[in-house]
Amino acid sequence: MFQVVAVSLNPALLSYLRKYCELNDPRWQLKIFPTVGSFATAPRNNDSIDLLFFDALGLTSSQEEKRLVCFMAPLALRVVVTNPEHDDVVLSHLDHFHSFIGASVEFDHLTQLFRNAERVKQLPQTALSKRLLSSFLHYPVFPRLSEQLQRQLQDPKVEISQVARLLEQDPVVVSRLMQLVNSPYMGFVSETLSLDIAISRLGLQVVNALVLMLSLRSQLQGLDQAEHNKVLDNAMQFANQCRELAKTAKLRRSQQDHVFIAAMFSCFGQLLLLQNGFVLDDPQLQNSEPGEVRADVAVTAHLLCLWGFDNRMLQPLLNQHQFVASDAPDADVSNCLYLARLSRGELQALPAAEKELIAASVFAGALGLKP
Repeated sequence: MFQVVAVSLNPALLSYLRKYCELNDPRWQLKIFPTVGSFATAPRNNDSIDLLFFDALGLTSSQEEKRLVCFMAPLALRVVVTNPEHDDVVLSHLDHFHSFIGASVEFDHLTQLFRNAERVKQLPQTALSKRLLSSFLHYPVFPRLSEQLQRQLQDPKVEISQVARLLEQDPVVVSRLMQLVNSPYMGFVSETLSLDIAISRLGLQVVNALVLMLSLRSQLQGLDQAEHNKVLDNAMQFANQCRELAKTAKLRRSQQDHVFIAAMFSCFGQLLLLQNGFVLDDPQLQNSEPGEVRADVAVTAHLLCLWGFDNRMLQPLLNQHQFVASDAPDADVSNCLYLARLSRGELQALPAAEKELIAASVFAGALGLKP
């Protein structure tokens, strides 16, 4: 069972929510509160709220009241109803909420929010990652340019020139993208000054991931620039390492791109930890149980899930702490992430049974292991 809470008097929104919970998916239990005070005083289990809607248009509330509402639903996907036509109004809410909708919300958009919340609930979170997520005061919003690009890429007939014209609306992202495509990270032999050629070389899915990373960078205010750049540089180096291993192992081009994107996205959790005042080498960020998903990776998966990324992207991230002997389509992707992190000494020190599994995999030749 899942629980959705609406702190709202908006009849259209409440009608949509009732329709979804009663007709579309009865696994969802709806609770409605007309005021912040009624929500604050109601008996509750904070961890059981999976999706929260807060009506900032219909209710007059202070920043403290909004913070209180979010504090009472720390692990929920939190959505604010506001005026999306004014960026300054939206941004004033997004330190506390993950997403926003207007008063005239579309049912399809609402359905997507329910799906995202369900996937968030089903993520394997450790006690440490839950504690971290509950403490965060700042979340980056899914960048508008990325949202427009994803809509464009849903068209199988989209042309590279169309993507280039969209990206040209943000000269900062374009300049950084061109720097990357001409950098040693990407490994291309010749330099290009053409955005269209750069997109063609990278591939649309890799461009999509790079645009998200570059757009996200501008939102993360208050971070130490040197530390921020170090995280991004390490992510690019790791992504390149993973792609080289995938190439040497002769994975398909689509898998090579998948590996590269997943490796880049791995850094998002570290950036979010930094934005919320954590130090990455703090011993308290280490899991108590060996073999658990790293806390920063769990945070990354949580953020991507809030933004609507599906299990195809999430599972390789969540499985990269172990070698998975499986014929599942994404097993080679997560295994590539896992193996790319190992030094030669760490590889040799693995248990014999695990080394045998790796030696029987597509990565045996690339790692110099005999089957």
